[in-house]
Amino acid sequence: MVLGIDMDDTICSTNELIIAEADQYDKEVLGGTGVKDVNAYEFTEMMGWPEGMKGQFFKDRLGAIMSRTPIKPYARETINLLHDQGWEIVIISFRKDKYLDNPYKLTEDWLNMYGVKFDKLFVNTGTKEDECIENNVTLFIDDKESHCEDVANVGIDVLLFTNEYNHKETRFKRVDNWLEIYDYIKEKYNGGKSSN
Repeated sequence: MVLGIDMDDTICSTNELIIAEADQYDKEVLGGTGVKDVNAYEFTEMMGWPEGMKGQFFKDRLGAIMSRTPIKPYARETINLLHDQGWEIVIISFRKDKYLDNPYKLTEDWLNMYGVKFDKLFVNTGTKEDECIENNVTLFIDDKESHCEDVANVGIDVLLFTNEYNHKETRFKRVDNWLEIYDYIKEKYNGGKSSN
């Protein structure tokens, strides 16, 4: 069986660090007052910035932010246990070379630094269902509703990882942490062990 996993705000806690860094950037570089709406998913709404400012901030700071994002509790342990039980682990990230010098190496280095086992890594993705189809993903986990919707629409099981900006979403099975993910897999997929 194949487990497809998003990176940011699923394996690691990126959003909180971006918000803190953007708040500092707004105050120190732009002379602003900081975050305006912490619950907004769209970054420009959150910061009250014009569209171009988001791109400038990301070019200035995103690589440094993503290289130091903290791993979510029990993410490494759960992913590695599933890998050891025979699951193929496919990381599917929206990280773009538009804002990052080398999103593949940045992500690979981070996964290796934290000791997260994986079989394949994709960055610069779009809607993510293509990677899920091409890699025969059995279960896909993401924090963004639109990615879950796209993948679910091609008949793949999805879990929505809870974050501040998706708490009102009700269309998908929701998980709050990696222990819940393991329990779901254990119950639904052969006691957690891959049949491959």
